[in-house]
Amino acid sequence: MMKRGMVVGALALLLGACSSVPKELAYEPENQLVAYQPALGGMEGKPARWSGVISAVHNKADQSVIEVVYLPLKSNGVPEQTEQSPGRFLAIMKGFVDPTLYAKGRSLTVLGTIGKPVDGQIGQHKYRFSVIDATSSKLWPPVKEVEVRYMDPYFYDPFYDPFWPRRPLRR
Repeated sequence: MMKRGMVVGALALLLGACSSVPKELAYEPENQLVAYQPALGGMEGKPARWSGVISAVHNKADQSVIEVVYLPLKSNGVPEQTEQSPGRFLAIMKGFVDPTLYAKGRSLTVLGTIGKPVDGQIGQHKYRFSVIDATSSKLWPPVKEVEVRYMDPYFYDPFYDPFWPRRPLRR
């Protein structure tokens, strides 16, 4: 009976670890987190956990503003790499954020409270950004691209000998 309880407990911990978010992004109860919506107004002060890909970093005297292209969250808190995004948001972080570490194209997840939407620009286009005042964040490791090599099926190597070093004896 004791063994069964230990096995069930270990299995529950193992399965729980697979889908849980990192502790710096944890929030209870999760059903109170506000989902991302473009130019979210009237929700100021409510908790949210948003993720995406960094587009730009602007450091100011006492805070850093990170422009993020929103991507939906996977169950473990990592941004899901998709081809489409419903919009962008600004993550406001206290203090200095190194733009080399928080580089364009890196994945980021932030936990914080929703702020008042801000009018800005993307190039020459006017845009209304949703804002999150970040209390914690997680910068995900860069995604490594896999090189796909093509091998010509008709290539013949005249020096390749599949029987070397045990060539069959010829009589």
